[in-house]
Amino acid sequence: MRPKSPAHPACWLLALLLFSWPITAAGHGPSGKETAHEQQTTTPEQPEVASGEWVQEKTGGFVPLDAVFKNEQGKTVTLQQLIDRPTLLLPVYYSCPQLCSFDLANLADAVRRSSHAAGSFRVISLSFNADDTPETAALIKPNYIQLLAKDFPESDWVFLTGDRDNIRKVTRAIGYTFKKKDDLTFIHPSALAVLDKEGKIIKYVYGSFISGDVDLALAEAAKGTPATSIRRILAFCLPANPRQNQQVFLLFRIGAVTTLLIGGLFFLRFLRKRNPSQSNSTP
Repeated sequence: MRPKSPAHPACWLLALLLFSWPITAAGHGPSGKETAHEQQTTTPEQPEVASGEWVQEKTGGFVPLDAVFKNEQGKTVTLQQLIDRPTLLLPVYYSCPQLCSFDLANLADAVRRSSHAAGSFRVISLSFNADDTPETAALIKPNYIQLLAKDFPESDWVFLTGDRDNIRKVTRAIGYTFKKKDDLTFIHPSALAVLDKEGKIIKYVYGSFISGDVDLALAEAAKGTPATSIRRILAFCLPANPRQNQQVFLLFRIGAVTTLLIGGLFFLRFLRKRNPSQSNSTP
């Protein structure tokens, strides 16, 4: 009797779904692993991306505490006034229709799940879009404050806006790069910098801001000792223009199909080794 072979078509389907996930992840376009980079151009907001690096970690460095911004109430504040305890600094832009909303919601969930006491750390959302206003920040803040625990002080999460010079000072200090497109959207990574109470850069957290990663980073920020960032998977917000995204989509699909084919070949080879009698049998 011929032994039953595993239902490998189902395995292939599962693999296809897994490898295709980055193509359809949230954002203006594909998000997931940083597989390839578009040709970069210099914008007034941010210099050219160096060697394709969107986040150049600068742990041990300091953010400019004299940088001036406006909070969601329209009040002028400096980073020195805000950073008096471990701080999560998340660059986003408030007019972003998709990925930034996921970043803010994921961070709110991580803060809600945190084992650190409310009031022991601060959260700063910083818009790198100089066209965003305090009114915009005030409009979106309640959407994320309501996701927090009831004992988390609303004033401990501030939504900042500012001019190009002060935005550039901070994003350069943390090594965060973004690119403005002709349609006024931005390509940018999903990453936050974790600071100690002196404004020293302790660690970076990437991707979907898992609560355990954020909690560990806050603990290290409380110690004030720079630490190695573990998660190196970047999600990206890309413009919605299909022509601009065509090459990126193609690269993602080629990578997924290639990986799937290689996996399939190894799987078939594994089946042949497990059933040598089947391969040597005659009809």
